[in-house]
Amino acid sequence: MGEGIRLPVLDGLGRTNRIDKWWSQPVIMGSALILTLIYTFWRLFIYDVEISYKLNGSKVVSPLFSPNILEWDLFSLNQWAETAPSWINAAILIIWIPFGFRGTCYYMRRVYYRTFFASPTACWVDEPQINKSIGYKGEKMVFIINNLHRYFLYAAMVILLIKWWDVTHTMTFKNGIGISVGTLVMAFEAFLLTMYVTSCHALRHLAGGVLDRWTVGISKFRGKLFKKISILNRSHGFWFWASLTFVFLGDLWVLGVNKGILGDFAIFVI
Repeated sequence: MGEGIRLPVLDGLGRTNRIDKWWSQPVIMGSALILTLIYTFWRLFIYDVEISYKLNGSKVVSPLFSPNILEWDLFSLNQWAETAPSWINAAILIIWIPFGFRGTCYYMRRVYYRTFFASPTACWVDEPQINKSIGYKGEKMVFIINNLHRYFLYAAMVILLIKWWDVTHTMTFKNGIGISVGTLVMAFEAFLLTMYVTSCHALRHLAGGVLDRWTVGISKFRGKLFKKISILNRSHGFWFWASLTFVFLGDLWVLGVNKGILGDFAIFVI
């Protein structure tokens, strides 16, 4: 076997012969993640009010607080909510699922490895000396949680189904079934999340992985499913950012309606 060839990378953090704006993507992605964390902290722990509104009987819940399990009769959660500490809200109780799923996502690993750890920041761009000293240790130590991605996927699929169920609540008016602007906002958020989940690397492996061949019976079906998901997988990064962005746009929509800045209305009711 041939020996590895070291790429001609200049020594020193961020040093490179590249003349393009290689730093722009890491800066944009890192800034977006930081803003996401700040906004989420603000909404969950500082301003956790006005998370939903009603329109002629229909109810629109912010994607950030959906599903609002504190309103469920299941396990008497609604009764428990009456005596729970004031800082407890629905998002705090379920945030570990979307955060766990996104945080262990293969695409997300690429993002924070490049932006926060500069490991590496970009191709042919040198990384910190500490990275060279430690070397690549795989998904170990604190990153061992990344091995749980497939299990977070299962939990995320349950949340996804409930989100679509919440969309039906926006369509139930006092005088019939219909669609409002809020319905479209929540349905689009659920659609983007569906595309993000169904383009997941772990779901693709679940569909057709492990098998030696896709020839007959269930293996043939799994092979076809694997190929379909693989097509979606090509745009997994796009669906990651689109679905993440619309979670917060949906939350801003709910805030805007509650504040009277935006107005919701029924497009039609039958």
